[in-house]
Amino acid sequence: MPEPAPRRRPSRSDAVSVCARDVEAARSRLHDARGPGCRGTDERAMQADLLVALEAYAAAVASLGAPLPYRMRTEIDLYRNLIR
Repeated sequence: MPEPAPRRRPSRSDAVSVCARDVEAARSRLHDARGPGCRGTDERAMQADLLVALEAYAAAVASLGAPLPYRMRTEIDLYRNLIR
Protein backbone atom coordinates (compact mmCIF):
# COMPACT_ATOMS: atom_id res chain seq x y z
CA MET A 1 0.00 0.00 0.00
CA PRO A 2 1.51 3.35 -0.98
CA GLU A 3 2.31 5.80 1.75
CA PRO A 4 0.34 9.05 1.76
CA ALA A 5 2.23 12.02 0.45
CA PRO A 6 3.67 14.16 3.21
CA ARG A 7 1.66 17.24 3.92
CA ARG A 8 3.26 20.46 2.90
CA ARG A 9 3.42 22.97 5.68
CA PRO A 10 1.46 26.09 4.74
CA SER A 11 3.69 29.04 4.04
CA ARG A 12 3.06 32.60 5.14
CA SER A 13 2.20 33.54 1.57
CA ASP A 14 -0.43 30.77 1.62
CA ALA A 15 -1.90 32.45 4.70
CA VAL A 16 -2.07 35.76 2.84
CA SER A 17 -3.92 34.07 -0.04
CA VAL A 18 -6.42 32.46 2.33
CA CYS A 19 -6.97 35.77 4.12
CA ALA A 20 -7.43 37.58 0.80
CA ARG A 21 -10.14 35.08 -0.18
CA ASP A 22 -11.79 35.59 3.23
CA VAL A 23 -11.79 39.37 2.69
CA GLU A 24 -13.35 39.03 -0.76
CA ALA A 25 -16.01 36.63 0.57
CA ALA A 26 -16.86 39.00 3.45
CA ARG A 27 -17.05 41.96 1.06
CA SER A 28 -19.31 39.99 -1.24
CA ARG A 29 -21.66 38.98 1.58
CA LEU A 30 -21.87 42.58 2.77
CA HIS A 31 -22.51 43.86 -0.75
CA ASP A 32 -25.20 41.22 -1.40
CA ALA A 33 -26.93 41.97 1.90
CA ARG A 34 -27.19 45.69 1.27
CA GLY A 35 -30.36 46.86 -0.35
CA PRO A 36 -34.07 46.63 0.24
CA GLY A 37 -34.99 44.67 3.33
CA CYS A 38 -31.55 44.78 4.90
CA ARG A 39 -31.72 45.36 8.63
CA GLY A 40 -29.12 47.58 10.21
CA THR A 41 -28.18 44.90 12.71
CA ASP A 42 -27.48 42.42 9.89
CA GLU A 43 -25.34 44.96 8.09
CA ARG A 44 -23.40 45.78 11.25
CA ALA A 45 -22.69 42.09 11.86
CA MET A 46 -21.40 41.72 8.31
CA GLN A 47 -19.29 44.85 8.67
CA ALA A 48 -17.79 43.34 11.82
CA ASP A 49 -17.07 40.10 9.93
CA LEU A 50 -15.37 42.09 7.18
CA LEU A 51 -13.28 43.97 9.73
CA VAL A 52 -12.11 40.69 11.27
CA ALA A 53 -11.15 39.41 7.81
CA LEU A 54 -9.35 42.66 6.95
CA GLU A 55 -7.39 42.62 10.20
CA ALA A 56 -6.39 38.98 9.65
CA TYR A 57 -5.19 39.90 6.15
CA ALA A 58 -3.22 42.84 7.55
CA ALA A 59 -1.55 40.57 10.11
CA ALA A 60 -0.68 38.01 7.42
CA VAL A 61 0.85 40.70 5.21
CA ALA A 62 2.79 42.10 8.17
CA SER A 63 4.18 38.62 8.91
CA LEU A 64 5.80 38.72 5.46
CA GLY A 65 7.35 42.09 6.24
CA ALA A 66 5.41 43.65 3.39
CA PRO A 67 3.63 46.98 3.66
CA LEU A 68 -0.14 47.05 3.82
CA PRO A 69 -1.66 48.95 0.91
CA TYR A 70 -2.88 52.41 1.87
CA ARG A 71 -6.43 51.67 0.69
CA MET A 72 -6.55 48.58 2.91
CA ARG A 73 -5.47 50.60 5.96
CA THR A 74 -8.13 53.18 5.14
CA GLU A 75 -10.79 50.49 4.81
CA ILE A 76 -9.82 49.00 8.18
CA ASP A 77 -10.05 52.44 9.79
CA LEU A 78 -13.43 53.01 8.14
CA TYR A 79 -14.96 49.81 9.52
CA ARG A 80 -13.39 50.31 12.94
CA ASN A 81 -15.10 53.72 13.13
CA LEU A 82 -18.43 52.41 11.81
CA ILE A 83 -18.62 49.57 14.32
CA ARG A 84 -17.91 51.68 17.40
